[in-house]
Amino acid sequence: MSARNTATPIATANKKTRRIQRELKVAGAELGLTSTALGRHLPPSVKHGDVAHALEQNAAIEVKVQEAADELAEVSELLDEEAAQRARLEGELALAQRAGPGK
Repeated sequence: MSARNTATPIATANKKTRRIQRELKVAGAELGLTSTALGRHLPPSVKHGDVAHALEQNAAIEVKVQEAADELAEVSELLDEEAAQRARLEGELALAQRAGPGK
């Protein structure tokens, strides 16, 4: 049986969430670098109209990507809490089953 088959759905979701969060953080940083480079190196004479709008949109997308990464961090924390609660409940169930009915 592979590790993927033995992992709980919560653990699998948490792993994927953390991977996507890391990717979003990198993408956000790359967007930030792009915005900064374009802002510094484009002459003022071209920073109007569509170019100005594109620079603004790039900055707005950077913020959205960072916010999505932050939200995924919160989701990961919730998944950690859920996994811990599940482990606790499974432990309690195992104890109850070993004790048997009425004990």
